[in-house]
Amino acid sequence: MTYLVYPIRKPDYRLRLVTLFYGLLLFIWLTPENDSVGVAVVLGGALAVLVVLWGVRSWAAERAVPARYLPAAGVLAGAVSGVGSALAAGGLMFFKNALHAHAFWDYPPLLIAGVLERAPAWGMAGGLVGLGLAFIWVWQHSRPKVDIQEG
Repeated sequence: MTYLVYPIRKPDYRLRLVTLFYGLLLFIWLTPENDSVGVAVVLGGALAVLVVLWGVRSWAAERAVPARYLPAAGVLAGAVSGVGSALAAGGLMFFKNALHAHAFWDYPPLLIAGVLERAPAWGMAGGLVGLGLAFIWVWQHSRPKVDIQEG
């Protein structure tokens, strides 16, 4: 009996470039007086996804993963990304408050707590997104490759 297995690659230069670009965006976001919650949440979500990508690709590098494990792994990675995005967004908001040190914070404590209390919902949403992406990935990589020759 044969099983479908998928190799996981090591982190390559593309992931490093994306990480450097994210760091540049984060540096640009930290400097001006900006109190937009949306930008902080998007940056927190991107940070969580980058951490999960680096973790998975470093831990499972050069290993073959059976296809039957991918949906569960997708749910787990998505849930960790979802919860991590709320935690990272709250941490980034707090860090920006501490960095600027105003008498009136850019992000009040109740706002940060409001983002943190959404962690379970974002974890469930991330798990569902991870499950969907895992199914799409298995479907895309398990279709037979057909070579059509003309003539």
